[in-house]
Amino acid sequence: MNVWKMAIVAAGSALVLAACGSTSGGNGGGSSCNPTGGSTSGTGTTVVKVVPDPNTVGKFDPTTVSVTAGQSVEWDFTDTSSPHTVTADDNSFDSCSQTSGFKFLVTFSKAGDVKYHCTLHAQMLGTVKVS
Repeated sequence: MNVWKMAIVAAGSALVLAACGSTSGGNGGGSSCNPTGGSTSGTGTTVVKVVPDPNTVGKFDPTTVSVTAGQSVEWDFTDTSSPHTVTADDNSFDSCSQTSGFKFLVTFSKAGDVKYHCTLHAQMLGTVKVS
């Protein structure tokens, strides 16, 4: 009887571990994703750091930036403790889940406020004001 219990526990553990496995690449594990609406090379006009925050899981620093149409924002992922995303509320861009050392640039072509967030951490919010 104990042998069956151990076999069931072992099989269940193997399934759980397989489900928790990660994919290769810099997307912090999880499902496959390709960044959209931006670039991973170049230099932005304005830089936003994706940093750790002792009060939350992370934050965008600064949370609000201003650029003129045709300029770009560069997000530098510097948080070594947790992966994050930079995802537009309107889904016009998405960095996918990334870890420290990753860089994501988006060029803004029209005026308006573009709100974005981290899909992994609901409290991480930011705004790009384009004039």
